[in-house]
Amino acid sequence: MKKYAAYMRCGFLDGCAYRGAFVTGMLANFIQVIVFYYVWKSIFIYEKTVNGYTWQMMQQYVFAAFLCNSVFSMGFEMSTAERIVKGDIILDLLKPVSYRGMLFFRMLGTAGMEFAVTFVLTAGCYLAVNGVQYLDGVRFFLFLTALFLGMGVKFSIQYLFSLLCFYTDNSYGVTKAREVLTGFFSGAFLPLAMFPGIFKDLVAYLPFRAVVDIPCSILVRALPAEDCIRQLLLQSAWIAVLWLFTGIVGKRAFGIISMYGG
Repeated sequence: MKKYAAYMRCGFLDGCAYRGAFVTGMLANFIQVIVFYYVWKSIFIYEKTVNGYTWQMMQQYVFAAFLCNSVFSMGFEMSTAERIVKGDIILDLLKPVSYRGMLFFRMLGTAGMEFAVTFVLTAGCYLAVNGVQYLDGVRFFLFLTALFLGMGVKFSIQYLFSLLCFYTDNSYGVTKAREVLTGFFSGAFLPLAMFPGIFKDLVAYLPFRAVVDIPCSILVRALPAEDCIRQLLLQSAWIAVLWLFTGIVGKRAFGIISMYGG
């Protein structure tokens, strides 16, 4: 565990060293949030509720989705592809630690820095717009729990897509495909409750919703109290399933290297 703690520290230092890139990306996402905020505001001028969401709920959702989507935002698909092309990936696989564990704790350290900065920004803007009258202590605690479980699901999704870089040189396409799929199906762009009919039911069976939709739905009271624990268990189940699945895919992907004499 001491070895992984060192990787976590390295991840935190990396995040601090490349804070310019993080701040630029965060501000770009925040501009998107402002656009979403005023788009929804214009819609709720004419509608009291939209698919069960009131304007107060949507205000909370927009800021919470920004927080969920920004934490653990640094994808590692392109860096993995670069190390594969240079052959440096062999050095990672030869280390006396799990490659997946190394990536997880390194990204966890980076996420610590991201969460601290993003949480302060989001909390300040949220309180300026909504105040504290809509906050519930128990719901907020469950939201944070769901947020951290969602980070585990998001890591597994990113790790799975990074393994595709062993099969293709187009890491940029892999990264963008993952970003679009995660953003759209997780509820980062709009609540999944807004999706039409059967499409909404199909999306509910995908792991993406555990990243944004579940934490946000807990916070804005879109889920009944008795369903909150059930959704947290669902997130935990997805972490276990994806962890096993990526382990199997990883072994096959690492085997490709030996085929080329690595």
